Formats: sequence, structure tokens, C-alpha cells
Amino acid sequence: MTTDEELMKIARKRAKDKTGFYIHFACYIMVNISLFIFYWSILEPDTNIIPIIFGPLFGWGVGVVAHFIAVFAGASEEKVQKEYEKLKGSKK
Repeated sequence: MTTDEELMKIARKRAKDKTGFYIHFACYIMVNISLFIFYWSILEPDTNIIPIIFGPLFGWGVGVVAHFIAVFAGASEEKVQKEYEKLKGSKK
């Protein structure tokens, strides 16, 4: 069984991880909105080229999705405990 101190440590880590994701996501949104505004402000109306800003939008987007998965859908405590018990049992 975990103590209150251990639970507090886990809670702090989770809160820090979630805050890190929210900051990462906010930066992604702000930078990509700025790139869109910049691109469309210099674009001539008759231009039919693929905007170069789609590279960072999709490339960085993959990183944001991976960060989301790591923070919110990563290994749950139940999975970790189950693996721990399995490893502990194999040492005997």
C-alpha cells in the first residue's frame, strides 16, 4: 500500500506532466496561428502553392499528439502495479 507521502509525490508528478502538456499545446497553437497569419498576409490571391507552414503544423502536431498520449493515456497505475507484482514474483 502506498503512503500519503508517496501519493503526494505521484500527484505532483502528474500535475507537472499535465502542465507541461498544456504549455506545449498552447505554444503549438500560438506559433501555428502566427505562421498562418504571416503566410496569408504575404500571399498573393492567385497563388496556388501548398503553404510551407503545413510542414511544422503536421510535424509538430505529431509531437503534440505523442505528448498527449504519454501524459493522459500512458501506463496507468494498475498496469504498473501488475507489472511490478509479476517481476517481484519472478525473482523468488
